[in-house]
Amino acid sequence: MDQGNTEKRLLLAFALSLVVYVIWQATLPPPPPPPQQIEQPAPAGPEPEAPRADPGRAAAEPDPAAAEVPGYEAVAAAAIEETRYENGHVAVRFSNEGARVLSWQLKDYTTKDGKQLELVPEFSGNGAAFPLAVMVEPPELAREINSAPHRVERGRVDGGTQFRFRWADGTGLEVDKSLTFRDGEYLVDVTLDVRDRGRRLPARLAWGPGFGAQDAAAENSTYYYSGQVVWNLGGQVTRERKHKVDPGQRSGPLRWVGLEDQYFAALVLPREATGSATIEVEELVRVPLAADAAAEASEAEPEKVATVAVAVPAEGAQLYVGPKKYTLLRGLGHELEKVVWFSSNGFLAAVSKFLFLCLLWVYDHTIANYGMAIILTTIVLRLLLFPLNQYSMVSIKKSQAQMQRLQPKVQAIKNRYKKSKDAESRRKMNEETMALYKKEGVNPMGGLTGCLPMLMQFPILIGFYNMLTVAVELRGAPFFGWIQDLSEKDPFWITPLLMGVTMFLQQKMAMTKVTDPTQLQQQRIMMFMPLFFTWICINMPSGLVLYWFVNNLLGIGQQWLVNKRADQLVPQPEPEKAHGRRKRVRRSDAAGGS
Repeated sequence: MDQGNTEKRLLLAFALSLVVYVIWQATLPPPPPPPQQIEQPAPAGPEPEAPRADPGRAAAEPDPAAAEVPGYEAVAAAAIEETRYENGHVAVRFSNEGARVLSWQLKDYTTKDGKQLELVPEFSGNGAAFPLAVMVEPPELAREINSAPHRVERGRVDGGTQFRFRWADGTGLEVDKSLTFRDGEYLVDVTLDVRDRGRRLPARLAWGPGFGAQDAAAENSTYYYSGQVVWNLGGQVTRERKHKVDPGQRSGPLRWVGLEDQYFAALVLPREATGSATIEVEELVRVPLAADAAAEASEAEPEKVATVAVAVPAEGAQLYVGPKKYTLLRGLGHELEKVVWFSSNGFLAAVSKFLFLCLLWVYDHTIANYGMAIILTTIVLRLLLFPLNQYSMVSIKKSQAQMQRLQPKVQAIKNRYKKSKDAESRRKMNEETMALYKKEGVNPMGGLTGCLPMLMQFPILIGFYNMLTVAVELRGAPFFGWIQDLSEKDPFWITPLLMGVTMFLQQKMAMTKVTDPTQLQQQRIMMFMPLFFTWICINMPSGLVLYWFVNNLLGIGQQWLVNKRADQLVPQPEPEKAHGRRKRVRRSDAAGGS
């Protein structure tokens, strides 16, 4: 799912509720236009699929016609075999056929059934590339390299383990690919050197097809998205959904590029932050995770998936395959933390990031439970916004009370003109009504003044939504009882129902008794809004609904304080004016008596 579209839908929902509440008031401004994207040249056709060999089979016999050239040695493995590597964070499985990645699992993250999380999706169909494939021109040369049995050399280097994959055909074509894993780290050092009779070819390292955590529960989530292309060009991060990827080349000050899903990413970082990346799109069928995968795959519809191929300079590159954990990525440098999406709008992104860092601080310094951290963060925010909320609630309550006090006089003016339908009569009615408001010192637009502070708090709510839906820290984080994952919806709908009830109570307490049919209709519409938002929250992450529920509880308490002193909000007539009216009444009575 696209984050930007979700954010816009949520903004629209809250904007509609505000418009209904103050139906005669101004509407919200339109969202900012999307960031401009660099036009890229059209891509070449997709790379054909490298033949998939069964592990353990013997390597193909060399072609007798391809005699070795003097001075060049043929280098190849005797058979197709697998190699494994593990450290504290990842478990990786390679095949020496094309030096490809078969599996990349994260040991710190699991699926719903307790298995280690797999980040390499399986696809069926012709043309599928694979992680760490070599892309060179012409395509026939790439196919030859990616199907060749590479010789594997494994050794210890300073603080890590290096895997070197080498292959040469004996006629001058040589491939040397190495990956160096550091103990306890996600970043992997990568080098790629493809030479034709000593001349270095412009080779690219690919990741694809597609990307996404292999977890059936996540894939069935309303808010889960996978296979997006993301790149950082000169500090500007751009994302494209897998269904709207624009194939072609991205070149310039390329700091990193790769594929992502909601919580994880696979990124290639050129050493000098320069170069180019080619993005290709093809239609493939994802292999399901279920036991009857073969039957389901035969019935599945092809989906568009992207492959990213990054030019690797002579200095090498780095590869990051892991969680989009903000503090971890920030510590690694290269602006990797920008892969964490907070918002497409700069202001909302700043608000969301600030709330996220506050949540992390509360979690680290109070109770190591993200549910409690959300509650404490909500309380602190409510205390900080208490003056703003108080002003808003008092202004609305005062405006309601003043309008209710003048309702009989306003109705009397309407009754005098109800039989007159011409424009002149309506003009006079409006003039008399406004003159009454001015005489009584009542601002008919006072409700708008009170709603503006409420509108100013929308960025906080949207920021909480964005933050809680992208924070991998909340993935699998339990609260208590039935809520065992704050990033997923409440399985029993308890928190959405509680949120709806508290929202209803808060609105009920904020309303005053009215007799005007128009105001009655407005109140009926507003009482429908809690039901509408309850329906929206049923599929929202339980962490977000928890925030909203706690915020409503605190709002009910503050509304109770406002209602307790509601009688003091409307100014009473001054004593001397009342005294003057009594004296005039006595004079009129005396005149009548005489």
